[in-house]
Amino acid sequence: MRDLTLPATLILLSLAAVFTAFYARRRREAARELYIQHLEDALADGVLTEEEADALDAVRRDNALSAEEVRMVALSVYRRVLRDAVSDARITREEEDTLARLREQLDLPPSALADDAEQLRRVHLFARIERGDLPTARTPLALDPGEVCHWAVQARLAQKLALPPSRSGDLTAIRFSVHSKEPFRIDADRDSLALSDAILPQDVGMLVVTSRRTMFQGARRSITVPHVRLDSIDVYRDGLRLEQEDGLHHYLLVDDAELTPAILLAAARRRRAEIRPNHTISA
Repeated sequence: MRDLTLPATLILLSLAAVFTAFYARRRREAARELYIQHLEDALADGVLTEEEADALDAVRRDNALSAEEVRMVALSVYRRVLRDAVSDARITREEEDTLARLREQLDLPPSALADDAEQLRRVHLFARIERGDLPTARTPLALDPGEVCHWAVQARLAQKLALPPSRSGDLTAIRFSVHSKEPFRIDADRDSLALSDAILPQDVGMLVVTSRRTMFQGARRSITVPHVRLDSIDVYRDGLRLEQEDGLHHYLLVDDAELTPAILLAAARRRRAEIRPNHTISA
């Protein structure tokens, strides 16, 4: 009987330790959630007053939250606001000011925001493109005098196979007309080209968007689409389809299927306006 008592005691002690740790963790989580609630209430009007800061400090002391826990809570709140601000892949001046104010009020150093820098850089780039301020990039391809490279990305040239409807299906995309002023927005579902049985990659290379044309240079094939001949762009989840005015079209799988068509569309519309200034562009 004595031999069974010690193992049983050890089991009970182990269970007690597990439950103690579990409830301690739950208390810490509840304390952090309480602090988040008070912090969000304090920031609801966009200003953290001295009285609100004192109240938050009291919540921190009452719940014995560490400085690291407070920092993580502040970072969580900031990222929640950031996520809402960039949900449409755009950021307004008002949203930018709100984020800057939050960084200052929450005392968030740049080192804590390193993981968010790329997301902000991306939405700022979309805002630049929308204003007509296209980026510039280097390209190994030869350009004409005065021609500017705006974008270069790895790509795969593909072909759509003539399969039975039961296998190919209709691929859902978002279409943007070069003739329209419709802003570039990705706000609907899109299918993946790579996952479709009807799409067969043929070549791997580089897609280059310039001020005058879009070029694909692969190991076996190359194509050039002058912007003045481009009619529309179908945007898929992982690629695009370029439709020319003469009916020719090209499927391309690209690494960035949002920035690539955004830059291409802006460059094509600008070129068309330069070459055909009297051509009416529909709203």
